[in-house]
Amino acid sequence: MFTVSFSDSQKQTLVAIVDTFVAALDADEEGKLIESTLNVPGSATCFTASQLSQFAQTSASSIDVVDKIEKKLPLILTPKQLNDLLLVIHLLDYRPASILMTGHWKPFKDIPRREREQIVMKWNKSSFAVFRQIYNSLMGLSLTEAYFSHDTALYQGLYYDGIQGGYKHFQQQPDYQPIQHDRLKMITDQEEVAALSSMTFDVIIVGSGAGGGVVAAQLAEAGFSVLVVEKGKYYHQQDMVPDNDQYAFSTMYEDGGISPNSTGTVNVLSGSTFGGGTAINYLASLEPPDNVRKHWAETSGLPYFDSIQFQQDLTKVADRIGVSTDNIVHNGPNQKLIDGCRKLGHTVKTVPQNTAGRSHHCGKCYTGCAAGIKNSTTNTWLKDAASHGAQFLDCTRVNGILIKKGKAVGVSCNIHHSQKIHRLFGKRIVVAGGALHTPSLLKRSGLSNPNIGQHLRLHLSSICVGIYDEATNPSQGALLTTVCDAFENWEGTHHGFKIECFTQGLGMFSGMVPWLGAAKHKETMLRYRNAVITFAMMRDKDSTCSVQYDPYGKLDISLDISKHDADNLVQGIVEMAKIHVAAGARQIHVSQHSIDSFEFKANEASCVDNPRFLEWIKYARRQRAPVPSSGHQMASCRMGASSKTSATKSTGETWDVRYLYVADSSLFPTALGVNPMLTIEAMALHVSRHIVDSLSNTKMAAKI
Repeated sequence: MFTVSFSDSQKQTLVAIVDTFVAALDADEEGKLIESTLNVPGSATCFTASQLSQFAQTSASSIDVVDKIEKKLPLILTPKQLNDLLLVIHLLDYRPASILMTGHWKPFKDIPRREREQIVMKWNKSSFAVFRQIYNSLMGLSLTEAYFSHDTALYQGLYYDGIQGGYKHFQQQPDYQPIQHDRLKMITDQEEVAALSSMTFDVIIVGSGAGGGVVAAQLAEAGFSVLVVEKGKYYHQQDMVPDNDQYAFSTMYEDGGISPNSTGTVNVLSGSTFGGGTAINYLASLEPPDNVRKHWAETSGLPYFDSIQFQQDLTKVADRIGVSTDNIVHNGPNQKLIDGCRKLGHTVKTVPQNTAGRSHHCGKCYTGCAAGIKNSTTNTWLKDAASHGAQFLDCTRVNGILIKKGKAVGVSCNIHHSQKIHRLFGKRIVVAGGALHTPSLLKRSGLSNPNIGQHLRLHLSSICVGIYDEATNPSQGALLTTVCDAFENWEGTHHGFKIECFTQGLGMFSGMVPWLGAAKHKETMLRYRNAVITFAMMRDKDSTCSVQYDPYGKLDISLDISKHDADNLVQGIVEMAKIHVAAGARQIHVSQHSIDSFEFKANEASCVDNPRFLEWIKYARRQRAPVPSSGHQMASCRMGASSKTSATKSTGETWDVRYLYVADSSLFPTALGVNPMLTIEAMALHVSRHIVDSLSNTKMAAKI
């Protein structure tokens, strides 16, 4: 990993940038912020005037945000991306370039703050994509690094009891009953590591998430020797810091949390820890829709998906991870979604959770489940695998698949992030690194099927924030317990969207609400306790999307969004806004900010028939789609009946190399349209059966 060290001139420009987004307000702005905040019902019991004054006067540079950015950049950028960022910083400090970028014949750092605000807001609204990308990058870095930290004057200025305490809140409930799981044993001893190279496992599995965990359990229970290799670190529940978003994102997520692709056309959130996405997901456990099963069976030539066996597999995995709707209590945001949908006549359902029906009022399971109630693979399938002798390696990056005479025979890897290359041998190799990393590994290993890395689907989502007068306490209570599926077929091809809640802490919230100047943004941040974040998750249809890799090996996503999918994003915003208003929201904000916010006047009731709101709806429909987000990635090594249209056979085995299998969401033939955990695990059972048959047939042939 490379390091970053800014020059004095670069630091001065960065200080001006971060202090544009998170500024020390002047006396007039401070007074208005204090007055508007204390006028919100209930706020006077949460904040004091002196506390709000401290918040208003705190700037990003005063809490060392530039130093934090300097440390973070090597984690999220390649050298080329860093050079691009440094070029922007340099140009802002160079008079001839500055006038083109800012309209001022002076360096950016010498422009007064109010004028700098107008400049960056123009970047956001620019017709040139490069300026919008510059805005999104600088805004995202400045805000998240300022608001993620808990040990700053900025955080103390907006602190109130319960602001981040999702797990603490759960611990205080009378039905809090944590489950203590035994710690899984990782291979750590150097002698054990050295011995691995002299062994030949029946199966080596790359990845420990929904797919890898199931395959490990099934193969180990069948009596085969299994090694699971995971690039992320294993965190037992006692190692987790559940109310600290910054810690979780920096340790359990890819690139330290949500990150844009290189062209700024999509923001991606993906797990990177032992247990994969199951360790940090929102517990949603939904079966694939009937129309998707039929489409996969008929269009992709995969009868398994329309078979009794597939339903039995779904039932089996649901039983193992305890899928249930028992003891679900909707928190403030989910109840608002229910209220708004019911007032508008939309269908709304309770989302089953993988908690085995146990009470679970934690709003922080995206930081890991310290209570041990969420049945991630580490608490279920991998425990089963361990009890049957499976072994585990964490913090180990697999560089390539070892191939001999057209057959997979092992993997090469850096164990525990060492520089030494280890060669580990197995009779069958299963790649379950997720839809972003699996194609990379296959390509690095020399596989040439043209479908590898193509046809990527992302469940592209638009995000809408409603601000209410009453407190919703978003970090308290279960995360995602409600889904509105009224629009899953609104366009007639079953490629619509579902609306769900997306609870997050202050760091992520700071980038989800629009930045309309430092004072306005700080005022909105103080409304976190009144916020409801929803997202419209589409079953993306025909955007051109693929997994790419730069010369440094860093993965990237190429996305050319189609008109259909762009229209879906905008329609999602419109429908979410209506639901929020029907539930009583006073303000509507759109994440990624291409669409202006709407706010009811003090003398107006929140009503979907309000003439100004109806005009805003018309305005929103005319705007370009916002930059979408993605929390689910799939279909990049899709399963199929022909090597011309797919990357793997119906068994999960690759077309290119024998004994090499894929068992994760990259197998999906298309976008799924619902939270994918249950489907991944069922498909992993299917792949496991074929691997068991393959190994058993090989042993039988050897005896003959």
